[in-house]
Amino acid sequence: MKKIGIVLAFVAAWLWAVPANAQFNWGLEAGVNMSKVSVKGDGGLFDSSNRTGWFVGPKAQVIMPVIGLGLDGAILYSQKYMKLEAEGESSPNKSMPYLEIPINIRYNYGFSSLVGIYVATGPQYDWYLGSRNLTFDGESFGKLERSTFSWNVGVGVNLLSHLQVGLTYNIAMGQTGEIEGVGDALKKCDLKNNTWQVRLAYLF
Repeated sequence: MKKIGIVLAFVAAWLWAVPANAQFNWGLEAGVNMSKVSVKGDGGLFDSSNRTGWFVGPKAQVIMPVIGLGLDGAILYSQKYMKLEAEGESSPNKSMPYLEIPINIRYNYGFSSLVGIYVATGPQYDWYLGSRNLTFDGESFGKLERSTFSWNVGVGVNLLSHLQVGLTYNIAMGQTGEIEGVGDALKKCDLKNNTWQVRLAYLF
């Protein structure tokens, strides 16, 4: 609940400052996730590689005229994957479905009525939708968090007044999951999942 409160407070503070003549648009966003899990406190036992997934969902944005400042948000279904390796063996490719709610402050700069650029940053709340259990070599060794909080930093291009193409780095602000132990060699360790996202949006 605290994570949701931070996101809602962020939105409320911004909307308070939005003028009545602000431009509102909504549309659809989709893209590709490239995520990698890091394990803290494992003594170098585990390693992971980049895994590719996808996301899709509705998006809305409000932009202040003239100055180019705005706010955008989305409700996305996001499919991520995780695979850990240790001592020459690999865990199964873990499916990680999420409902993601990113809320970003953005600044738009237009070179013309057809082409412009933007930078964006803001919080993101994720709700995990799948099985939380983690297994390795047939053994249960940990679980994923039911919800996570992260921060986005992104840049992109606005095209033809309707299209947006961007690149975002999603930084985990807390643990994504926890390793509870594998035999006697490993005690509790934190998992963090940071993600690069290539995104395409069409706004009506």
